[in-house]
Amino acid sequence: MGTRRFRTAVFFLASAAGLAACGYGASASTSSSAGGAATGSGAKLTVESNKYGKVLALSSGQTLYMFTADSPTASKCNGSCAGLWPPVSGNHVVAGVGAKSSLIGSIPRGSGTQLTYDGHPLYTYAGDTSSGAVAGEGINAYGGLWYVLGPGGTPVKPSSSTSSGGSSYGGY
Repeated sequence: MGTRRFRTAVFFLASAAGLAACGYGASASTSSSAGGAATGSGAKLTVESNKYGKVLALSSGQTLYMFTADSPTASKCNGSCAGLWPPVSGNHVVAGVGAKSSLIGSIPRGSGTQLTYDGHPLYTYAGDTSSGAVAGEGINAYGGLWYVLGPGGTPVKPSSSTSSGGSSYGGY
């Protein structure tokens, strides 16, 4: 399983770089960048194509992730987790081409809100250093697995993955 060791090494290297490069708590008025999770007023959720097929992204090209430890009403990613996996927040977010406006929602988070898609709280990944990057796909960290989301709101899992990892999707 050399691939798993490599992904783990990349994860920890990206973690260190990501924590140094990104802030904790992105807000709607912050501009988007590869390491941040902010969406501005009027930002769009779009669908991008990559090696996993069609996936949900911000209009800036940042891939969006879901966390299997979350529930539809609460995020379980806080502290250092939120530094590496910045929660997506914003106001007046709309569905761009391929995304479904009926699936966009939000949950309370601290003094603000976190965007959701089909009940999944949304995150970006600090290790995604360029538009369209998907370095966070399938990572097992912070008590759950991280997956990119397809336009229908279901997690996109690597075809090489089986049910190893011990964490289940949770069925919500």
